[in-house]
Amino acid sequence: MYITIEIYATAADLHEESAGRRLRGVPYRIPARARGRKHYHLAAAVQTLKPRDIAAGVPAKLARMAVQLDGEGLYIEPEALPLALDFAAWLPTTEMRDRLRSVRNAFTVAVANSRLCTPSIVRNLDPLRELFALCPPVLVWVLTGGAPPDIDAMGPAFAVASNCANLNLYMETLEAA
Repeated sequence: MYITIEIYATAADLHEESAGRRLRGVPYRIPARARGRKHYHLAAAVQTLKPRDIAAGVPAKLARMAVQLDGEGLYIEPEALPLALDFAAWLPTTEMRDRLRSVRNAFTVAVANSRLCTPSIVRNLDPLRELFALCPPVLVWVLTGGAPPDIDAMGPAFAVASNCANLNLYMETLEAA
């Protein structure tokens, strides 16, 4: 899920220059056909919000306005693991933290109950649980609340799509650093 400076400015009721200053250090992508417009990952952009913005419900507004650049796929690359960890540590409200904890637990149960649960997935379950927070329906639900996504259907598919041989190694490298 990605937002632009214009979306950030609209949601936070700021001038685009102010929004640009807040997003200055946030990594971005410039998709093909975006005419040079920067797109910031929603999980990184919300971390730049001020406490008054959070109290005003700006994270939920941003989540509703965010777009998916990569289609409807479930794949999240291992390089997004630091972003997932930072996002989980940032969550400002008890409700958001509770939703993340709930979705992580449901993900573990869904994968364990699935026929897709294999040793290679079990080996990478911890980093996959972290990355699952960046899966678009999960990310939006953590920020907005409402009806939870269907974790039983989505969790095993996400685990298979995002599992790769170096995921556990990537997690161990982060812990060592």
